[in-house]
Amino acid sequence: MVRLIQLKLAGFKSFVDPTTIQLQGQRVGIVGPNGCGKSNIMESVKWVLGESSAKEMRSENMDSVIFNGSENRKPISRASVELIFDNSLGKAPTEWSQYAEISVKRVIEREKGSTYYINNLAVRRKDIADLFLGTGLGGRGYAIIGQNTISQIIEAKPEELRSYLEEAAGVSKYKERRRETEFRLRDTRENLSRIQDVLNEIIQQIAKLESQAVIATKYNELTEKHKFHQAQVWVLKKRDASIVWKKHQSQVEKLVNELEQQTAALRKIEAEVENLRQAHIDASDEINKNQASFYEINAEVSNIENNIRNQNELLERSKKELIEIETNLAKNADDQLKFAKDIEEAGIEKAALSELYKTKEENFNSLKSSIQSVEATYLGSTEQFNQIANQFQSTQEKINLEKATIDFIHKTEEETNARITFLNNEISNIDLTGQSLLEVKESDLADKRSHVEKIEAKIDENKSLATDLEEEIDTLRQRQIEMQKELSQIEGEIKTLAQIQDDTQGNESLKSWTSQHNINTSNRLWEKLKIKTEWVTAIESALGGKLNAVLAQYETISHRPPASMVLANLNASHTYKPKNNKLNSALDVIEISDPLLMNLLSEWLSDCYIIPKGESYKNFIGNLEQGEFLVNQQGDIFTKNSVSFYGKDASLNGILLRQERLKALQEKFPSIEKSYKDVLNKLSEAELQLNDYEEQADSFGEELKDALNAFHQTEIEVEKIQQSITYANEKHSNITNEQNELKAKLTQIEVDKTTKSSLIHNLENDAHRFLEQKTSSEEIKKRHELEYESARKHVNEAEIQLQESHFNLKIINNKINELNNRINILTEDNNTLNNKKDLAKASINTESIEALQLSLREKITVKDEREKILIASRDNLAQKETDLRESEQKRLQTEQAVHPIRDKLEQSRLNEQESKLLFEQFQNEINESQLDEVVLSESITEKTTVKEVQELCNKLQEEINLLGPVNLAAIHELTSEKERKGYLDSQVEDLTSASNTLEDAIRRIDKETRDRLITTFNEVNKNFTEFFKVLFNGGQAQLELLGEEILDTGIQVTAQPPGKKNTTISQLSGGEKALTATALVFALFKLNPAPFCLMDEVDAPLDDSNTLRFANMVTEMSKNTQFLYVSHNKIAMEMAQQLIGVTMQESGVSRIVEVSLEEAEKMELAN
Repeated sequence: MVRLIQLKLAGFKSFVDPTTIQLQGQRVGIVGPNGCGKSNIMESVKWVLGESSAKEMRSENMDSVIFNGSENRKPISRASVELIFDNSLGKAPTEWSQYAEISVKRVIEREKGSTYYINNLAVRRKDIADLFLGTGLGGRGYAIIGQNTISQIIEAKPEELRSYLEEAAGVSKYKERRRETEFRLRDTRENLSRIQDVLNEIIQQIAKLESQAVIATKYNELTEKHKFHQAQVWVLKKRDASIVWKKHQSQVEKLVNELEQQTAALRKIEAEVENLRQAHIDASDEINKNQASFYEINAEVSNIENNIRNQNELLERSKKELIEIETNLAKNADDQLKFAKDIEEAGIEKAALSELYKTKEENFNSLKSSIQSVEATYLGSTEQFNQIANQFQSTQEKINLEKATIDFIHKTEEETNARITFLNNEISNIDLTGQSLLEVKESDLADKRSHVEKIEAKIDENKSLATDLEEEIDTLRQRQIEMQKELSQIEGEIKTLAQIQDDTQGNESLKSWTSQHNINTSNRLWEKLKIKTEWVTAIESALGGKLNAVLAQYETISHRPPASMVLANLNASHTYKPKNNKLNSALDVIEISDPLLMNLLSEWLSDCYIIPKGESYKNFIGNLEQGEFLVNQQGDIFTKNSVSFYGKDASLNGILLRQERLKALQEKFPSIEKSYKDVLNKLSEAELQLNDYEEQADSFGEELKDALNAFHQTEIEVEKIQQSITYANEKHSNITNEQNELKAKLTQIEVDKTTKSSLIHNLENDAHRFLEQKTSSEEIKKRHELEYESARKHVNEAEIQLQESHFNLKIINNKINELNNRINILTEDNNTLNNKKDLAKASINTESIEALQLSLREKITVKDEREKILIASRDNLAQKETDLRESEQKRLQTEQAVHPIRDKLEQSRLNEQESKLLFEQFQNEINESQLDEVVLSESITEKTTVKEVQELCNKLQEEINLLGPVNLAAIHELTSEKERKGYLDSQVEDLTSASNTLEDAIRRIDKETRDRLITTFNEVNKNFTEFFKVLFNGGQAQLELLGEEILDTGIQVTAQPPGKKNTTISQLSGGEKALTATALVFALFKLNPAPFCLMDEVDAPLDDSNTLRFANMVTEMSKNTQFLYVSHNKIAMEMAQQLIGVTMQESGVSRIVEVSLEEAEKMELAN
């Protein structure tokens, strides 16, 4: 069996940080204060095993198991839980038994759902469930008991209680297999039904396709002929297109030469235009150059004029600035004198303040030194007072504690005396009689057991008969399916053959013609013939279309029928006999009793003779007379000078053989149909008989239920009497022992009272002495405190005066620094003003203005000269433009003469291209026909015209149209449908066999499941009773079946604690329900130990004595099962081999700590 050794959590509920819990023992306790996350550990195990209900996780949805944040932490988006199992013994299911350790992990991401892993391999949730199927840890398992849910196990519905039993019996996997088998059986039957429906459709489809295939063959032949003649049309059109193409090519060459001559003249004129255009460009460049020179000298004149104007403005500004600088220098000198005087006065004030500061500082230091001795004396007296006060307080608390203990001892003494009095009354009321009543009830119980066994024997006999009948019904149903299949096939084949035979009657237009002439077409020749089988093909070949002749009297024919047709008017006036006695007549292989019909056949076959099987026509050809012919069994016809090999005619091929097959099937169908009805009747009778057996089984079941109820009731009464006797004896013994214990307890109480009274007297003397010392010490402390406060006040006042003196000194220093800064600023400002004064004097200069005026007069002279040159360049450019315009006009006239020639050339080229495209189109049509062009050309002459061949194509197209809609895929579909029919026939056989196999498997699974459940029920019932008596120290409990069939009946729990007569579970107290459910769970564990068991505060409703029995039983069961439990009870903690503490020091975040029993007790006290 695998053992849980490690649990890893990350992001699951309050375990936000990655947490690993090592599980080292068989009994692991989890302790901690309320709300710290203990139950989250239990739920994490349940969650990783595949729990899908958010309600079971105490959440609104499954994403709520992800840590959702706290005061100091943000929410996260992922949670995971992983279980590590020790599989060193290889007890895991076969697929995983090879691994020493098995890891089961579940990961959930917000809004993405869960993923599951086994040994880091991604698996389905179903794979996790299968791994623990039958171990008590499944979806309906009993090994995970949540908080406040222990009693729900015995209060569950009867069907849910049965699921616990199934899990313990290990039949969960059998039920899963049966469910899957039922699904497969249902699917198999549905597939079989669908395939049979498809087979019937295919049989009908084959019949249609056979007639369509004949038409498709004829269509293909006509299409091939039409394709050949159409290709001849393309060859003829190609020949005509080639002549036209050559004609257009010649015309294009002529126009090309003419266009080239005109183009040469145009090029000469264009060269003259280009030369003139270049001269025009040169003249434009010249004028641009002169114009730029003119603009340049004009700009220089403007610049000199602007400079003269700017120099005059600068002279005026410099004069004004020089006056302003002189004024500012005078003001700065006055300010400097004022600031120097202020600095001198501030220096005198600073010296006085410095002297005062030194005096204040010496006074403060003196006072600070004197207070230290006073403070030390005060602190010493305070400490001495606190020590004495603590001693007094401690002694007083001990006195209160001992007095409370004395009160508790007095109360215990009173309770013990009252208990002794109660026990004396109880022991006098015990009834030790009842053995005689027990003997009477045991005899009654034996009689009822015998009655139950008789009814069970009747049920077994009825069940055996029903089983045999079920097998017979299965055989009849299989026979019904086979016969139904055979009937469907025969019926489909009859319809198909009849439809094919009906198709030989002709099309609608022919039927209309015969109706106009009052000719009955239902009487056909082939219907009357009976031919030896081996000569059917020979006679079909010899008669040809006459085989489908209409045997009818007719008078005059007003007009021809719309299609080929043979009418045979039976007439006895002419008799024809074979003329050649050397040969075997074809009439010899035909059996006809009607003399008129024989005369008709004699007329048609009087010259037809047969070649015996295995003989060559050469042996008989010499005996033929004029007009006679031979036919062999293959239908080949031989005359003196020719041979005609038989080819199957589409409409009449196999018509005689089909007719024989149709008659045989029609004769066979009634007998098979009768047999099918007989099978249906037998099946109906057997099913009625089976219903009778089932009704008898229900009757026997009710009778057995009543007998069992009576038996169980008597059995309970016997057990109650036995329990009453045992309880009375046990109670007498227990009361006697308890009386002795209580008397010893009273003796000990007297000793404790004496000891405690002496201790309280001593403590009160100590308290009085400490109180006197406390009063004296308190007075000394108050005196020293007043001296310390007075000295402290003088020091504070001296410190304030020192701080004020220091502040005043700092202010005067700041004032002196500020005045020095202002003097420095004024000095820098004077330097700047002097520099500006020098620059202003230098700028007052009139010589530069006179030089600029002289340069201006020179530039104006140059400007006038360049303006004259620019005017001459513009006149030259105007003349060049006139010459260029005249030359362009001449070029346009020549170019217009070229356009008509080019248009004619383009049109000729289009005509040539069109004829080329026609030629290529016809060539492509020939290529697409995939026929040899040489063969096509040889098949036509020079005189052959397109019209002649096209008319032939149209005629063939009309014949194709007369065929009507044609299913070209019919031939391929017919082959495909026949192959499909063969495949489906094999599928029907396979599915029938599979259905039988699955039904047998279900019967075997039901039998094995029933046997296992009955055995498990008896064992669990026995264990349940034993554990109940241990946990309750007596009493009676058992499981009861509510019905006859254990596979689908419910189970209920009955429990009676010692001395009680409960009738229902709901009458039990909370603690009794918890103990009863625990007994049932342990009963299941004993039979099928789970790898581990989770219990969340299961012991919460139990008192100490019941908790002790519960702990002892868990210790015993832990030999085979690992227990992981949450508890606040000290007794439950003591049985743990390992204690795990859960704390929540950080709000909303759980952490794991290893704790000892003492630490666990402290945690519970804090809780």
